[in-house]
Amino acid sequence: MKLDRCYLASYRLAEDRADITHQVGTDDVPAMPREIRLSDFPEAYREVLDRTLVVDDVARTAGISQTDRHNMAALGFGALVAATLRRGEKNPLWVLVAVSARPRHWSEGEIALLEEVSERTWAAMDRAAAETALRESEERFGQFANASSAGLWIRDANSLAMEFASPAAAAIYGVEPDGLLGDVKRWAALVVPEDRHGALARMEAALAGETAIHEFRIQRPSDGAFRWIRNTDFPLEDADGRVQRIGGIAEDITDAKRAIEHQGVLLAELQHRVRNIMAMIRSMALRTADGAMDVVDYRSLLEGRLLALARVQVLLTREANAGGFLREIIASEVGAQAHREDQFELNGPEIRLSPKAVEVLTLAIHELATNALKYGAFSVPEGRLCVSWESFEKRERAWLALEWTESGVPLLEPSKRRGFGSDLIEGRIPYELGGTGTLSLQPGGAHCRMELPLKDGESILETDAPMTFFGGMLDMTEAPDLSGRKILVVEDDYYIAGDTAAALRGAGADVLGPCPSEDATLNLLQSQTPTHAVLDLNLGGGGPKFDIARLLKERGVPFLFMTGYDPDKIPPELEDVARLQKPVPFRQIVEALSRL
Repeated sequence: MKLDRCYLASYRLAEDRADITHQVGTDDVPAMPREIRLSDFPEAYREVLDRTLVVDDVARTAGISQTDRHNMAALGFGALVAATLRRGEKNPLWVLVAVSARPRHWSEGEIALLEEVSERTWAAMDRAAAETALRESEERFGQFANASSAGLWIRDANSLAMEFASPAAAAIYGVEPDGLLGDVKRWAALVVPEDRHGALARMEAALAGETAIHEFRIQRPSDGAFRWIRNTDFPLEDADGRVQRIGGIAEDITDAKRAIEHQGVLLAELQHRVRNIMAMIRSMALRTADGAMDVVDYRSLLEGRLLALARVQVLLTREANAGGFLREIIASEVGAQAHREDQFELNGPEIRLSPKAVEVLTLAIHELATNALKYGAFSVPEGRLCVSWESFEKRERAWLALEWTESGVPLLEPSKRRGFGSDLIEGRIPYELGGTGTLSLQPGGAHCRMELPLKDGESILETDAPMTFFGGMLDMTEAPDLSGRKILVVEDDYYIAGDTAAALRGAGADVLGPCPSEDATLNLLQSQTPTHAVLDLNLGGGGPKFDIARLLKERGVPFLFMTGYDPDKIPPELEDVARLQKPVPFRQIVEALSRL
């Protein structure tokens, strides 16, 4: 069109200005400033509110004010056409201005061409801006989807075909990056059959406009592992509110499920543990009373044993299921009783014990050290103690041998009464740890030798030891008579087992066992048949076990559970079995058995 300048301007009506965004031209018309004030061109501005402004001669064309003429001339304009794009009434958006340095007659064709170019340029810019915004939006979504640990996906509402799945979604499902795209059957095949119908039904809810949160299981092709998935399905609607697509967020919640389940197990184990400790304290109090000379002696003995038990718990709770080092245990108990360090020596390698062995040996060493203070090596100035230990092979496994040797002590008369310490060493070590223990008085002081297998085990109390038992008689006067009944006792805690058996014998029953483990019980049942049974559920740690209960039920032997677990741990087929909650009074055990 042989113009001298052409420029684009965006209107800023509220700010009384138009911004010059693009321009080209010759030297005959100087370059436009970055912005112009609309009030400097009052008549021209009013004209563009409704129509295209056409000026053939700035100096002579009617319809513009003197102010308009002066300011246009100052810009170097001789003639101009301002093709303004409007949206609504008196709402100009932007303008394409064609300028001639000299007066010029604009033909209808030229004016129409400028108006068309103005429309097309705006449309192209609008489309480019939309495409840029879309591209930026897609880039942001892509960055979000790639960074998200949750899987993001989009399905077509009609076919349910997967149109998009983020890398995390493919990783969660254990497939290639495009392994979920396409036919919904590709996804559904990964869902376990029992959960497939429910997962598809939640999609129907999203198609109906609802947001659905649901959980289901899949089996990953990559490793064959079963995983729990939590899906959030939601509708994606068009401008008319019709659901065109379904969007979703997939999260692998397997670890969270396991954590919740593990927490429940830990809570049950904690409840069981606390109840067993309370039962152990009760037995400890009863047995301490048998050996005490008076109330003061009883208080001192019981306090020392309770403190030793507390030290065990502190040691074991430093690190879950880690046990403790033998030297640390011995040094702690012996050092607390000795008057000075040169009274004892400790010789042996570093050996880590299982939690259960820590429990038993700590109490055993405490009893030996307490007796050494009262009667032995620590009771006289010239007394000395040597504790040595070593590991050795026995029955193709590692064992521990520990020697406790006192010297410099006047010979004492051996006691005919079996005390708490000797009962613990010679009874509890075989019963709970599957080892051996001997305690004797020799010239110079006490001597003790303990042997036990070195193995891992939970702190409540795993063993396949022989059925050696020592226990006192509990008063069952006026309790129900259990004469003629042959009652099997299955309990892995030495003291609880012993006191239960003593109570049953006191009521006239013949006791089979006690059995500390499942294997020992099954071996006994091969040769003997009880008339009744008392079963602990947590034999050797690791949670409740029901094989013995099912076997007794199959044989028609009535029994009851004596457990620290809550009722919800009992399977449905055994819900009708009587259950006594630990710690339970021994008379209550006798009464419950009498009702079977």
